[in-house]
Amino acid sequence: MPITSVTTVKANHEEAHRIITKMAPLIKKHGATSVRFGFCHSGSRTGTVSVVNMYPDWQAYGRAAQGMLDDKEFQALLAEAMKVGEIVERSLMVMQEL
Repeated sequence: MPITSVTTVKANHEEAHRIITKMAPLIKKHGATSVRFGFCHSGSRTGTVSVVNMYPDWQAYGRAAQGMLDDKEFQALLAEAMKVGEIVERSLMVMQEL
């Protein structure tokens, strides 16, 4: 079953978009089938941004996590992202098509 990782960050929309645009090819290189970026316009998280990564299964997610941990370029971009934003929440979900 597909695994979805959702990371919500309190950050400037433009800065976050600039950084995740650079990170997306690396995330996909390590096994994500999809990388999406969104800005929350209403509700309790108004003004935050979310990055949603999808993986085919737990094994692919595990390989990707290890690959990104070992990837110096990815880690440098992650460090840059953490300077401009603060993680509000991170969720992992097992998805089902209905």
